[in-house]
Amino acid sequence: MNKENLLWLPGSESRHYGWDAEMSSGSSAAGVRITPETSLKSTAVLACARVLAETVAGLPIHLYKKTGEGRTIANEQPLYSVLHEQPNTWQTSFEWREQSMLHVCLWGNSYSEIRSGSAGAVSELIPLHPSRMTVERIENGKLRYKYREPNGSETVYRQDQILHVRWMSGDGVTGMIPVELAKDAVALARACELHGASYFGNGAVPGVVLETDQQLEPAAASALRDNWERMHRGAGRSHRTAVLMGGLKAHEISGTNQESQFLESRRFQVEEVCRLFRVPPHLVGDLSRSSFSNIEQQSIDFVQHTLLPWLKRFETAISRDLITERKEYFVEFDTRGLLRGDAAARASYYSTLWNLGVLSINEIRGFENMNSVEGGDERFVQLSMQTVEGAKAQTEVQKKEADEVVSSDPKEEPSGEVVAEEPTEEEPQEVEAKADENLAAQALNGAQIQGLLTIIESMTSGLLDRTATKALIASAFPMLSTETIDTVLAGSSTSSVVPVSEQKEEQGRAKPGSVSSGDFVSWNTSGGIARGRILKIVKDSVLKVPGTDFEIEGTPEDPAALIRLYKKNAEGFYATDTQVGHKLSSLSKIKPLE
Repeated sequence: MNKENLLWLPGSESRHYGWDAEMSSGSSAAGVRITPETSLKSTAVLACARVLAETVAGLPIHLYKKTGEGRTIANEQPLYSVLHEQPNTWQTSFEWREQSMLHVCLWGNSYSEIRSGSAGAVSELIPLHPSRMTVERIENGKLRYKYREPNGSETVYRQDQILHVRWMSGDGVTGMIPVELAKDAVALARACELHGASYFGNGAVPGVVLETDQQLEPAAASALRDNWERMHRGAGRSHRTAVLMGGLKAHEISGTNQESQFLESRRFQVEEVCRLFRVPPHLVGDLSRSSFSNIEQQSIDFVQHTLLPWLKRFETAISRDLITERKEYFVEFDTRGLLRGDAAARASYYSTLWNLGVLSINEIRGFENMNSVEGGDERFVQLSMQTVEGAKAQTEVQKKEADEVVSSDPKEEPSGEVVAEEPTEEEPQEVEAKADENLAAQALNGAQIQGLLTIIESMTSGLLDRTATKALIASAFPMLSTETIDTVLAGSSTSSVVPVSEQKEEQGRAKPGSVSSGDFVSWNTSGGIARGRILKIVKDSVLKVPGTDFEIEGTPEDPAALIRLYKKNAEGFYATDTQVGHKLSSLSKIKPLE
């Protein structure tokens, strides 16, 4: 078969009908001849077909490979290029899908010949016009396709040589023709257009009856009518002066477009055609029933209830006819672009999913057609905005530190009695900071911490007693356990109100350059104040804590420190074998421990 004979080009078989041919009797109840080709002369049908064909053609289509984690785009497969870029030598993917969708909309079927070549079993997809195709079901259950070439010859195809997308079908072999099922609705819409064209073509003047008392021969009557129309018919000849002789009288036929509700009929037929294709009227220019409050929802309904069935037809047909390893590969259209909201709605949506760890920064940038950034593939959760693995490791380290700090707080005498440790110069500050330490363990945000400190300040200043403060905190912060609230209040209640002039200056947080290796520091844990000595500071790499899986990244703005933990016994502080990692921003520089 020659390439130049593959496509059906209308040529001698194209049907060009004049108004007389279109208005031939018996073609439809409206008197208009309707076929899949002539139906496109109705602007409503043309608009609906364009909306569907161009929307399907404009959506990205991808070949995916199933993986253990989900799926990945299989752009290394030759079929991906055929579907996504160029299905044959003269058409783009957009043009081929637009033509295929137009065929299904008008003819109920779309056919493409599957050609193998150097790229594999599917190297090209050659569109075949549905008006020339006959489909038969043979004895072995397979389908046989017979295509009539322009030269009159017939080409027979096996089922595995044709990509067949069909509309709703009564026999399961060929799809029904939509415009023939709704022929009268389409014909009425076309008849309204023809009526309007004829009315204004006559100068917007109703028909005229010429009356005379004389007996006229048929030839004379025909000549009189032709002369009248030649002189007065048409927009350029309206309102010309007529001269009537021989007792001739002219009478206008009663009836106007207003009386026949012409505009209302045209508008209703647009809705009828939209109902046929299930296209929202606002997409074809009819905004009579649309408003700013519902047009977005109508567009979403269009995607969900109109496009998705069409897309599923194409996806399943491609999977059936073009993919042999269907358990490993599948095809899917990407409709996310059609469902995108405005900028504010998208930002809120992305923020929610990012905070939950569902999306990464690079995935969000990909949705917005932006390039990836280094480090943007990590996922974060709300716990100090760390990675999931980092949060888990940090929790384990904090628990270990808390256990060691608690075990080092009591002072053990040789007699076996446990006595309270004498308060040191720093401990009033430590007691006052205990509220902050416990808040950190509960992962409260800054505003919540500030609110909680305000309530505690009311108790320490005498405005509230302990019972009222506890009830108020439990009501305002239900995420805090009773045990945590008791710990916070126990630390706050031991401090008394001291004049500002007598308060000790609060120990400042360490900043880059303010501490160095060998300095002693303290930091907050869920069990109290921990102390240690800095072994190493990292500013531009990841710090790994020996003996654990915990890693922490140091930056020039906020370096990370490797610290040896110190404990306290009856004789004083001593170094342990435990090493931990912290950011400098969470440390306070203290005097050397003795």
